[in-house]
Amino acid sequence: MADVLFEVDGDRFIPTDATPGPWGETLLHGGALGALLVHVLESTAADDVVPVRFSADFVRPLLRQPLTIESRVARAGKRLELVEGRVRAGDMEMARCTLLAVRPLTIDLPDDAVRAAAPPPDRPDDFDERLPQNPDAAIFLGSGITMRAPDGFQSSFGWFRLNLPTVPGVAPSPLARAAAAADFGLGISSFGEWPPRLAFPNADLVVHCARPVQGEWVRIAASSTWNDTGIGLCTMSLADTTGPVGTGAQSQVLSPAP
Repeated sequence: MADVLFEVDGDRFIPTDATPGPWGETLLHGGALGALLVHVLESTAADDVVPVRFSADFVRPLLRQPLTIESRVARAGKRLELVEGRVRAGDMEMARCTLLAVRPLTIDLPDDAVRAAAPPPDRPDDFDERLPQNPDAAIFLGSGITMRAPDGFQSSFGWFRLNLPTVPGVAPSPLARAAAAADFGLGISSFGEWPPRLAFPNADLVVHCARPVQGEWVRIAASSTWNDTGIGLCTMSLADTTGPVGTGAQSQVLSPAP
């Protein structure tokens, strides 16, 4: 069994058998790729900024092939920094991504702006681990990430814990944990049983965080809207065991299941 999501070979990231998604063993799970992209973008950003938004556009199917990622600081201001990245598999561009970060500044808040954190109504230990339909399959769910939810993918919410480092020797950052978990929003808010009658992969992933995730577990509560035009949208809220963290969204491309 793999002990990381991606091995590193020079400037290439090699997906391990802990990264496949539900749409086929040749395709990456968006959560695994999201964690990797966050790692690269955060490594490019300044050391004294706090990431507040990660976004990725998946412009082609996410092939489970060696990847190269080009990243650069597009804007370095006094408070704001924007980092951009492009992902390639061979000569094909697969994804584009950005990281928006803010340099913290201690300020006095108005009294009515300070609210006590309200922990979620449940905790990860309240539920059993949910495994893929084929528990012997080496895919991201179960191998790279743990899911705990009351009713599996009909729950509308669940707790997620990234099990493996994204790359050797580097612990997942709070935002990497949030991005990996948020890619499951469309799954837990889908319609019907698995395997589905419709395929509903996401064309993007956007995560906003008001503060970093505390601890290993991320709670995702999600809702999807599907239209007969073949377009869907998933929106979600993110929390940890101490309280709300942020929001997420995914654009969905609906089509008949293969």
